[in-house]
Amino acid sequence: MVGLEDNNGDAISCIVFIVDSLARDNESMVVIETLHEEGCHIFQYVEKEGLSKDMIGKHRPTSDKALAHLYACNCDVNIEAIFTKGDGESLLVRCLLSEMKDLHPWLNDEKITKEMLDSAKETGDDSSLVQTLKPVFMERVGTNLGITFDPSDMTMN
Repeated sequence: MVGLEDNNGDAISCIVFIVDSLARDNESMVVIETLHEEGCHIFQYVEKEGLSKDMIGKHRPTSDKALAHLYACNCDVNIEAIFTKGDGESLLVRCLLSEMKDLHPWLNDEKITKEMLDSAKETGDDSSLVQTLKPVFMERVGTNLGITFDPSDMTMN
């Protein structure tokens, strides 16, 4: 069984770093949604702190302020990333936290995950975190949404 309550914040943050790096590599804008299960502690945290998506979205996606609320997560969160190119072409990529932890057991190790995340914050795309997880995300099959978005209507973080 995958330990989902131990270090979800660091594990989810690692995934956010990878998605952000992939978006830069592909010259795409990305919107990351975390879809939490009913009863997840994140809802209590967000309410207590008076946070909203707009408030969180004002920060750089990999900043401590943008990631802070994820540390309240205690569920098998579904992570959705919508990549949008300048011409409006879009791709949806989904994964469950438990899937990523099954594929990469080190995400269950609080010490290793913290070290990888700290390294990614310092060195960015050259970090071992990005180099380890990026190939796995590149292999994931996304869903072409078959629609185009007008990028001028979106706020970039």
